[in-house]
Amino acid sequence: MVALGVLAFLSLALGEFAARVLRLPRMLGYLAAGALFGAGGQVLDGLQIEGPPRRTLDLALDFATAFVLFDLGHRVSFGWLRRNPALIASSLAESTATFLLGFASLRWCGLATLPAALLGAVSIATSPAIVLSITRELRTQGQVTERTLLLTALNCIYAIVVSTLMLAWAHLQYRGTLGAYVLQPLYLVIGSAVLAAVAARILVAVLATAVERDRGAQIMTMLALVAIVFGVAQALRLSHLLTLLACGAFVHMFDRRRRLAGTEFGVMSSFVLVLFFALSAATADFDATTLAWGPALVLVAVRIACKVGGVAAFARLSGVRTRQGIWNGVALAPMSTLALLLARQVGLADAKLGAQMQSVLVVAVVVLQVGGALALTRALRATGEARGTP
Repeated sequence: MVALGVLAFLSLALGEFAARVLRLPRMLGYLAAGALFGAGGQVLDGLQIEGPPRRTLDLALDFATAFVLFDLGHRVSFGWLRRNPALIASSLAESTATFLLGFASLRWCGLATLPAALLGAVSIATSPAIVLSITRELRTQGQVTERTLLLTALNCIYAIVVSTLMLAWAHLQYRGTLGAYVLQPLYLVIGSAVLAAVAARILVAVLATAVERDRGAQIMTMLALVAIVFGVAQALRLSHLLTLLACGAFVHMFDRRRRLAGTEFGVMSSFVLVLFFALSAATADFDATTLAWGPALVLVAVRIACKVGGVAAFARLSGVRTRQGIWNGVALAPMSTLALLLARQVGLADAKLGAQMQSVLVVAVVVLQVGGALALTRALRATGEARGTP
């Protein structure tokens, strides 16, 4: 608890320094604090002094990620896709291109088929934490902002589902069990969706019958639900990431009277985002990145090109100008620590395979967390949707 408190305090201080002195997004200060915290932990290990337990930090990062995904799902209107089918076409185009061309480029760099496929799958995801953090900080509002939030949510769903299928492929390759390939993905996807829907119904029912408009009670109820769903999903060996993202979306769908207070929820989410960025940098493993810069930078370039090209191609069909579509694609550049968490899940199934993925992903995520945050900020300013300053 002391370690997490120090991390939060340091993150807030460096975040304000980044915003007020350097005129940069606060999240870059949070990442710097996490990196310093992680380096401090390595120094303690070298001095044979017990530092913060890695399992505790990993669990805190998992919960923060799940909370961020719940927040993202709650903010996005998936009904928009029914009214504007070109949006789903845009999403499928940029995500499919990212997966296929990312896979092809990594194979060209010499990676084996399975790690290249898994890396292509997890690279689909845009960082929900960076998107939420910067859109809140800049107080953005408009077509590019809303489309970025929607496409980010869809990207995360694709990345989780496709990487699950790829992980089942790994089970099939290394263990030779067809059941693992067919039944495990079905159980994860369907089970996560069912748990999410049930939890969302319970939350909306409690809000309607017991909590009503008491904002403090709403926040406590929501936090309790997220914690319960997080724990149940892990106990049932479901995807807690997919479950919380879907749960947020179902809450938005079921809560027709909008009982959940968005403004207060945003304050709580902002605090979680501070810990998320700091923990993602503090728990990153930079030991295996020496030989991974080449494939990682190739993946970064291909990923950005696919995001921009895929969204811009359907811009006019979806109701915006091509210029807005290009900036919308640029806004999807931030790569998610979610990718590292998915790679860690692969590592639990096969340590060697997970290490191969981590060596590429750590570099790509670092580049696209910093560069992607700046690109997103630039995109929102260029389209005139940013109303605040860092």
